[in-house]
Amino acid sequence: WERYRALNDSLDEAYEQIDLGNREARFALILMGGLNAALIVLATRTDMPQSLTHLQRYWVFGLLLVYVIVAVRFLLQAIDALRPGKFRPQLGSWPTDSEDFPRGVRYYEDVIERDAEAHWRAWQEVRIGQLNAELAVQFHSLCQKNEHRHIAVRRLYAGLRLMTMLLAGLAGMLVCFAWI
Repeated sequence: WERYRALNDSLDEAYEQIDLGNREARFALILMGGLNAALIVLATRTDMPQSLTHLQRYWVFGLLLVYVIVAVRFLLQAIDALRPGKFRPQLGSWPTDSEDFPRGVRYYEDVIERDAEAHWRAWQEVRIGQLNAELAVQFHSLCQKNEHRHIAVRRLYAGLRLMTMLLAGLAGMLVCFAWI
């Protein structure tokens, strides 16, 4: 039973990590909204396009195009980071007749494969070793999901850094062109 409690604590921690990843991704989207708002304010200055030469307009347009491409890529990364992942436990070569083989009484995908009565019967027949094995497998699955989300959030923030540098470069370019 101590193992059962420890495994349940591990599952709670894994779910907290998923929640943390979701919050990090949402915060990145808020920052992206701020960057895009700054770009809109910068782009809607009415006197800016008329004050640029033909060549300068090409440079500004080129940098804006790169920014838009990065912003779309960023949005796709955010979708990937927030997308509900599906990591079905891989039991591999674990023999199904083993005493500690998980019986599918806790993991939701296993639960919904049975009707309510069959699920209740499974709970009546499950042993603590099988229940612990199922918790361990579920925890392993959540760790895989967290790893996928962690990688997606890391890419998301890399895109956010790139967008920030592009916007700073665009603002710097416009200031330089105005100075000239």
